[in-house]
Amino acid sequence: MTKSKDYFAIILIGGGSSWGRAPDKETAIKNAVRSLRDWSVYYDVSNIEVTINVIDVTGYASVDAAAGRPNWLHGTNEATGNYEPIERPVEVIKRTTPKWRVKRRA
Repeated sequence: MTKSKDYFAIILIGGGSSWGRAPDKETAIKNAVRSLRDWSVYYDVSNIEVTINVIDVTGYASVDAAAGRPNWLHGTNEATGNYEPIERPVEVIKRTTPKWRVKRRA
């Protein structure tokens, strides 16, 4: 039996990121864009073009990203149990965020 695909979509912003993960690429992208709204406390993220990095992470139980380090995407390989770089092609997609109200700082 073939395992279904698993996609990780990440938007790098400031010193952090907004990300989404799903078996469907478009759902992963939508989840990443939706979670970007939390950054409206610090940045104007309403109605702007963003760059989304999408990676097929099928076979990895956990995934984390750290921009600025070599092999910036790492995960736990389900077959070996090893924490390792995920060296797969990254698809770069541009999208425009929805027009959101700005969240105010607490």
